[in-house]
Amino acid sequence: MKKMKYALVAGVYLLSVGLFLAYAGDHPNLPYSGSKEFERMKALVGVWEGTSKVAKEGEKVRVEYRLSSGGSAIVETLIPGKAEEMVSIYYDNKGRLTMTHYCALHNQPRMKLEKADSQNLYFMYVDGDNIDPMKDTHMHSLTITFADKDHIIQKWTLFVDGKEKGTSVFEFSRVL
Repeated sequence: MKKMKYALVAGVYLLSVGLFLAYAGDHPNLPYSGSKEFERMKALVGVWEGTSKVAKEGEKVRVEYRLSSGGSAIVETLIPGKAEEMVSIYYDNKGRLTMTHYCALHNQPRMKLEKADSQNLYFMYVDGDNIDPMKDTHMHSLTITFADKDHIIQKWTLFVDGKEKGTSVFEFSRVL
């Protein structure tokens, strides 16, 4: 009886390991390699500090980037630890860099990369949750400028009642 129980447990274990290895072989987790623009965004992983006209005079603004989901998503946390903290998730959708911004305005605009050049990534609103773009205040576009490997600029464009209302500019330097 003990031998039979041992054989059954060993068989289940070997089957489980075999299924795991077979699944892992079909779905490798790492390393994830995405679009050229996604790979460019990976270079931002770390901690950045800077300034913004939105923040109080002289107040430092912080943004943190980290990889998640087996390297297939980049998590950006803007103003971490504060009430106005916001998170954006960057990911490839069918080979095209896309992002969802979880905004302090209590909505979630989704933007896709509209174009890219040697210094800039231009994202434009495509849809979102909790947003009627013709009525609700929301972030409608984002430009990330790569000044050099240790300096970036973010330009967030706000829409109100379906019209551009202003741009918030953040200038960041890498600290970690």
